[in-house]
Amino acid sequence: MLYVVSTPIGNLGDVSPRCREVLSSVGVVAAEDTRVTRKLFSALGISCPELVSYRGHNEAKTASALADRIEAGTVMALVSDAGAPGLSDPGAELVKECHLRGLSVSAVAGPSAVAAAISVSGLETVPFHFLGFSPRKQGPLREWLRRFGAFTGALVVYESPNRAISLLDALAEVLPNRSVTMCRELTKKFEEVAMGTPSSLRELLSSREKVRGEFVFVIGPGDPPVQLKDKPIEGNLKGIAAALASRWEVSKKEAYDALLNLEREREG
Repeated sequence: MLYVVSTPIGNLGDVSPRCREVLSSVGVVAAEDTRVTRKLFSALGISCPELVSYRGHNEAKTASALADRIEAGTVMALVSDAGAPGLSDPGAELVKECHLRGLSVSAVAGPSAVAAAISVSGLETVPFHFLGFSPRKQGPLREWLRRFGAFTGALVVYESPNRAISLLDALAEVLPNRSVTMCRELTKKFEEVAMGTPSSLRELLSSREKVRGEFVFVIGPGDPPVQLKDKPIEGNLKGIAAALASRWEVSKKEAYDALLNLEREREG
């Protein structure tokens, strides 16, 4: 038997009685980070069983060996550092291997950052598309938002604190009129949930000395993505100038004038 166990995304009080029962009874736990999981067992006051590392970089290689142990009679739990395994965390390969071998797989349902964010978003979220973490580079990020922004329904995106403002910059350019709910530190002491436009949320975060915490952004349905070719060149340049001004800390006028000069040179 493989139990796929959801663990707290922040608040330890979200641990269910069934989660405690399963974690107390299994012989092996496959963990994304054994150090994090060991701390969880300690916090719960549960005796820690054998912990096996099951990380993203070794997932495919490890899945077969772990399935061998389950096939031989081991009762195992699969956990990630927080939330449900398999959602932007390791898990899919081991679960698939168990299914292929006809082994029993059982979900121990519980905390999920996706479900929590949707529930407090206040947006129309049926249907919704979970996109995981966004691309790191600006060009691929904007193309990614244009592609998925054309979908019907809401979008759910995970983001780290050091890249939250960059994501909002891209949203302000590609999906400027969408309603967005920003969820930070869900279930934790300094939980924050705020709804606004990409620009207003960007202004909110920019006013802080340091951006902390893990983010989930729920992007509501609405206008289609902005395509530069569909807008007059003057509108294009104003949007690009605003993005450049924000990124490089120059005035919008300076950025706009520089872009106009480049455009005139190109046309001349």
